[in-house]
Amino acid sequence: MLTMPDHRLKTNVIAGMLFSAFLVFSQVSLPAPVLPPLTELKTGEQLTGKFVWFDLATTELEKQQAFYGGVFGWKFRALENAEDQYTLILNNDRNVAGMFLAKPREDIPAGALWIGLMSINDPVKAVSAVEQGGGVVHTQLMTVAQRGTYALFRDPDGALFGVLKSDSGDPPDNATAIGDFLWVDLFADQPEKAAGFYQRLAGYELKKNEEKAGVERIILSSQGHSRAGVVPLPKDANRAGWLPYVRVGDVNATLTKVTEAGGYIMVPPAEDLLDGNLAIFSDPQGGVLGIVKWDEPVTHKE
Repeated sequence: MLTMPDHRLKTNVIAGMLFSAFLVFSQVSLPAPVLPPLTELKTGEQLTGKFVWFDLATTELEKQQAFYGGVFGWKFRALENAEDQYTLILNNDRNVAGMFLAKPREDIPAGALWIGLMSINDPVKAVSAVEQGGGVVHTQLMTVAQRGTYALFRDPDGALFGVLKSDSGDPPDNATAIGDFLWVDLFADQPEKAAGFYQRLAGYELKKNEEKAGVERIILSSQGHSRAGVVPLPKDANRAGWLPYVRVGDVNATLTKVTEAGGYIMVPPAEDLLDGNLAIFSDPQGGVLGIVKWDEPVTHKE
């Protein structure tokens, strides 16, 4: 069972980069090239509430490929005739994410932002739920050939996220391999209120975990599986945000690769953060990811 992780981030280094990252862009919207199906086998299985895809919006596409290829061993495949140079990210020859060229603000020449897409059964109802819940439609519903229908939103606290109704069905809840996206957390000013917003959107079941130092953590679950967490926003952070995590075999070895490739360690391993098996870093353009060493079979089953 995945009950990620014991979050008591005592550093505020994360505040200056993670939660204001999308402000470097004049506009952030996912591209609409012809994408491959989300799953090779078109099962049609819908896992509402599961984060099924991640995209990196960046102003430095080639540099980001060099960085993440060095850190995680990811491979990349550019799609033909994509105006934004949309590129698939492959882990062990499987499509796990994408990246695309985004236009920055004139006064801030470089930046990057990871965007998570949540599986949703009815995109039209999702738009209504977001608006009624106090969120904002950032990018209107769009259908992408072979992939499905998606939209981007900002929740009431400003956290950017997307929804996707896949034409092929969602990836199954199988074990997560090294180099795959493992988990995602929302840092929120009012975690309970934020969890309620996403519960109304995706039908999550909510479970509260009392952590060390009295910090409460809320788990978002669906179909009997833990999907994401909601944790308190650091005091000095200026904006709420979603943080994806990638599974690694060795946290310290991965961080060495991060720094050698020009990235920055934002939250180093600590014994009170998953027994030293968790860290957070920024890539050279400011895209923020968490990494986790998780030795148990990862099926996210509760």
